[in-house]
This record gives sequence, structure tokens and C-alpha cells, in this order.
Amino acid sequence: MPAPLQGTRTALPPGGGDRDGGQPADRPPGPLTKKHLSATVYYLFTGMLAMLPSLAASAGVLPLWRFGDSLAPLSLAALHLLVLGGMMTVAFGVLYQIVTIAFQAPPVPRHVLFWHLPLHIAATLAMAAGFLTYRWSLVSGGGGLLVAGALAYLALVGRTWMRARNRTFVHRGLILPFLSLWLTVSVGLFQALCPGRVNEAVLRTHAAAGGFAFWTGLVMVLSYKLIPMFAISHGYKASLPRSAGLYYTGVVSLLVAGWLPPGPGRGLTGAGSLLMLAGLASFLIDVAAIVRARKRQRMVPPVRYALAATTCTALGQAWMAAAVWSRHAALLVPGAYLMTFGGLLPLMFAYMQKIVPFLWFEYRFSKRPERKTAPLIDDMVPRPAAAAGMVLWAAGVIAGMAALLVPAGGRLLDGLAVASAVGLCAGVSVLFAALRHVLTIGGPRPDDDIA
Repeated sequence: MPAPLQGTRTALPPGGGDRDGGQPADRPPGPLTKKHLSATVYYLFTGMLAMLPSLAASAGVLPLWRFGDSLAPLSLAALHLLVLGGMMTVAFGVLYQIVTIAFQAPPVPRHVLFWHLPLHIAATLAMAAGFLTYRWSLVSGGGGLLVAGALAYLALVGRTWMRARNRTFVHRGLILPFLSLWLTVSVGLFQALCPGRVNEAVLRTHAAAGGFAFWTGLVMVLSYKLIPMFAISHGYKASLPRSAGLYYTGVVSLLVAGWLPPGPGRGLTGAGSLLMLAGLASFLIDVAAIVRARKRQRMVPPVRYALAATTCTALGQAWMAAAVWSRHAALLVPGAYLMTFGGLLPLMFAYMQKIVPFLWFEYRFSKRPERKTAPLIDDMVPRPAAAAGMVLWAAGVIAGMAALLVPAGGRLLDGLAVASAVGLCAGVSVLFAALRHVLTIGGPRPDDDIA
């Protein structure tokens, strides 16, 4: 793992440890100079661009969600384009870099950028087109290509993961969300290949495995590594096995309950919801302990954004668990919206504001004479633009929540939906421009290689 960058306010990572308890790990020395900009940057920017069509479509999708029509063609196309084309692309990009850095593992081959990224985007677009045109063969074909590409990509990442030297609880815990990912895509492919055999239990399994087990589980596991890195925390007491054990036991209970008769299913649903809530509470307590143990009292804005988004992710998840337990199905959609748009997506944007500057510094300035005059990593993203992007995004989320919760119809509902879509699209566009600016700092990298 690279040593911390001298002359910078933070590096990726400044912490990390053998026990995920804030104890610094040994870092072997090595050159940081890179001949190519990390593939992660291309994944992150492509993911942001892929989100825009689905965010724009939310103007038409929010009224559908308000009245419980989440299976309309436009809704299915927008959801899968957002989750697969946007969020999964970003997640693939983060994994490309974080597995190597956080766990002291060999680098993932760069060639994945040239075949996996275009394949993944093309497959996602095919699926979205299939949903819009009712062509399930196109959905299943695109889904098959997407799964094939993901299998090949994760096989390469898995090979690196298996060779990691810093085998922490986070390292081992990643197996849980990725097992959940395969359950999610397997059930999704079944729905595309056999639409006539899809029932409510299948739909619930697909949604719960994706939203609960994969996305929230991934955030929970990685937070025990990323938050200490970016907050520069040491010496805290936290337990990923406790939080993940409670949470995933609850998720498995909910998945099983969906296939049981109403009587036993009701009891297991209640138990699973309580266990999920207990796991989320344990997670938030641990996050608070990590933040209190930071070595610097002042946190940079991206860390503040990340903590707020992490809290919204947990609150949205708790909202959904409570809705499942109380059988208030109408409350599931607002909870899912809060978890996704108020939590997962802004969390990605917050981490991008730390990752992109680090990778640009590593490529453009590290081990070069210009390093002495280079801006600090935390100063590379223009703060006014980043803040404006996050505020616009938050305004869009508030308008979206209002469209789902406030008693309204007709022009008021349509107006809230349009305002939400405008805020979300504007927020992503401003953040994209701010992050793109980072790649211009210092100008093109000279051809000479000083290492």
C-alpha cells in the first residue's frame, strides 16, 4: 500500500489497520508515480453520466411511485439504468482501487477498463430498452451480458482480494454483500427469462436481496474501512462482526419469511425486522465512535457529506424495515427513496470528492518536482462548486420526498416531481464539472517519468 503523501492534508488511506480498530498497518515503501490515470476515475465519471437519463426520467416516475406503480415500464427502465448503469459502475470503480489500497493487495489489471466498462454500459442500456419496449428477450440478453462481464471482472478483483496481506474484518466481510449480489442478479435473470412464473415472493426476494443485503450491506462493511481512512481515526472500539451479524441475520430472516405461509411468515418478518434495526443501531453507534476518535477535530466537507449520507442510508433502511414489520406497504417507497437518493447516491458523491483528487495527485504530481507547488488534495475540488452540487442534490431529494409523502395530486404532484428531477440532474452536473476540474490541475503530465 502506498505511503501517505507528504505535503497533503489527507491521503488514501492515512489509516487502516490489521484489526479495523484504528491501529495503523505496516506500509511497505514503493513508488507512487503512475504512467496511467487509474481506471477508477473513468468508472466514476461514466457512472455519473449514466445516472442523468434516469434522474431526468424521475419527473415521470415519481407520480407512478406515489400511486404504487413501481413495475411500469418507465419505472423499471429508470431504476435499472440508475442502479446498474450508475451505482454499479461507480461501485466497480471503487472496488478496482480500494481492494488494492485498503487490503495491501496486488493491483487489478488495467485491461478491465477497455472491455468491462463498455460491455457493462451496453448491457445496461439493452436492459433499459427492453423494459421500455416490453421485449423480455432484450432484457434477458442484456442481463446475461451484464452478468458475464461482472463475473469476469469480479474474478479478477477476487483474485487480488485473495492475495491481500491486510486481511481485516472488512476484507472478510465483503463476501456477504457479494454473495447477496449474486442472489440478486440470479433472481433478476429468472424474472427476465421466465416472466410468467414471477410472483410476489420472487419480486420481494429480488428487491430485498438487492436493496437490503447488497447495497446497505456493502455500505456497512466498507464504512468500517473508509470512514476511519478519511476521518483519520485511530484507537476506537468498533465491531463489524456484531453489526453485520445482527443485520444479515435479519435480512436472511426476511428473505425466508417471504416464502412461508402468512402465519409463520409474519412472525419471522417481525423477528427479522428487529434484528435488522439492531444491526443498524450497532452500526451507527460504531460510526459515532470512529468519528469521536479522529485525530483532527476539523473534518473536511466531503467527510461531513459522507457521514450525513451514511446516516440517511441507515434511516431509510430502518424506515423500510419498520414498514415491512407493520405491513404498511405504502411506506416502503419513501423509505427506499430516502435510502437511495438521500443516502447511497450522495455517499458515492462524497467519496468521489476524496478519491478523484487522490488519484489525480498520484498520477500527476507524485514523485515529481511539481509536487512542492501542487495544491493540497483536499483543496483540489472547488469547494463552492461541490457545495452547490450537494445543495442542489439535497433540494431535489426534499422535493422528491414531498412528492411521495405530501397529499397532493395533479399539477402540484407533477410540479414537485419536475422540481426534484431538475435538482437531482443539476446537482450531478455541477459535481461532475467540479470533479472534472480536478483533472486539469497542473496541466497534462509531462512525458518524462521520474520514479
